[in-house]
Amino acid sequence: MVAITGFEVQAIGAPPTGFGGDARNIAQGGPTYANAVLEILTDHPELRGTSVIFTNGHGLKEMCAVTRDVANRFLLMEDWLPAPSELHKNGNLGRFSKRMLQDSDYSWLGGVGVSRMAIGAVANALWDLTAKIQQVPAWELIVDMTPEDLLEFIDFEPIGDVLAPTEALDLLERAQAGKPERIHQIYQQGLLAYNTAGWSGISKEGLVHQTQTMLNAGWPQIKIKVGASYAAARMKADEAKLALSREDIDRLALEAANDDAERLQLVFETIEREDQRPERMKVAIDSNQVFDNRSAFIFAHQLALKLYEASPKYQIEWFEEPCNPHSAMAHVELQQSLNHAFKDYDPPLRVPISTGEQGASPTTFKDLLHASDVRGDGHQKFAIDVIQMDYSRVGGIGDNLAILLMAQKAREEGRDVRICPHTGGIGLCEGMRNVQAIKQALFGPANLAGVPDILEFVAEEERSVHEGVFTNPAIVKNGYYQMPREPGVGVDYSARGKREYRLPDGTAWQASDHFALLARKFMQTR
Repeated sequence: MVAITGFEVQAIGAPPTGFGGDARNIAQGGPTYANAVLEILTDHPELRGTSVIFTNGHGLKEMCAVTRDVANRFLLMEDWLPAPSELHKNGNLGRFSKRMLQDSDYSWLGGVGVSRMAIGAVANALWDLTAKIQQVPAWELIVDMTPEDLLEFIDFEPIGDVLAPTEALDLLERAQAGKPERIHQIYQQGLLAYNTAGWSGISKEGLVHQTQTMLNAGWPQIKIKVGASYAAARMKADEAKLALSREDIDRLALEAANDDAERLQLVFETIEREDQRPERMKVAIDSNQVFDNRSAFIFAHQLALKLYEASPKYQIEWFEEPCNPHSAMAHVELQQSLNHAFKDYDPPLRVPISTGEQGASPTTFKDLLHASDVRGDGHQKFAIDVIQMDYSRVGGIGDNLAILLMAQKAREEGRDVRICPHTGGIGLCEGMRNVQAIKQALFGPANLAGVPDILEFVAEEERSVHEGVFTNPAIVKNGYYQMPREPGVGVDYSARGKREYRLPDGTAWQASDHFALLARKFMQTR
């Protein structure tokens, strides 16, 4: 038997970064990537259940504090937590995870944001602990559960209008056919992956070089940041206390589209010239939420037209987070408007819209996947083309299961949405590979049109956020995540990772006066 004896919550930032000055994050002006790391302790010292919450900036301290409170409440003060050795049975893990999310005190806070992420951390750490006790990879623990046990994870009350429990059960029961073969394929080949090549701050020459580097490494897809000149112009106007008119904003969006079209054309030309593979590398774009709905349409419409004029083959895989992530309908309406604008083009022209990395609950994804067709009669359903849920933003593995089931329901109703989760932060690659493996084991590697789902990976020449930091790091070979057979989720920090990157006293943070000062600011200590 295993008993929970306590927990620890640590702040870890790997590798050290500053506040601002890093143009890769257009909207926030520069990230300070870090994790709130929850470890559930047991009476077996070597056995711990671990989860990470990816966060950014000074909010890390508050995230750690709320996670401690939530972990104390549900792990140490509640008598309805099943014994760890029993969590894998009879829907126990799902039932406990759902009960935490339905807690009246935390639901009163809104059921999103810091409180839901903290509850998700407890649920994911228990998932990790259960898989380690059972000596299986965390994703296989879920895949091997009965359909009835998987239903216990999901709160159907807010999503029952698009997915009833009986419908979910039917989807899961039909997913059992062919499951062993799909699991074998996951281990043999892995999960299709892409990388980010074009951070917004690099020059045109640097962008071409990055594209060549990614080609040489064999990546099937890259992602390019866009919208930097638009964001900079808006910030400049704000600093000058200049009130922009709607016409001014439209003009800035148009100018930014022309600027980014020139940069992207260089990327496509490089691929066309140097990629000799039968299936050439694809290109997605990401604006990190800088546009309102109207400016996003102006930008995307102009960008797509400029690329199409250069060559109808120069089409983007998706436009990621064009608008504020908390407005699902902004993305749905943008997708519909772009579809309508390009409906008569021959050769075809499309701009798929993607979002979801900051979606806080399945309710957001219900709107993204099952919204009404605002350009039709209101009775037909509609979905954006790509959803990108996150490992730690939602309330744990139960929320992600609900999202996967709603996506599969949308697919079977004829909306060929792709499932391409977000992993653009420390620990997210390690965590989300499990969710994508669950998706692939149950529902296959592609949508109904045969377009493959693909999982983001963070790999940079000078910034390792995987190997040496985690004991079971995410590894990609030949464009595919390699799925290990080690038990658990795989978000455990190594002893070296903790020693070097713990805040504020990690050796990497104390290696210079500059980083030591930043570490104190990070944790708001003197």
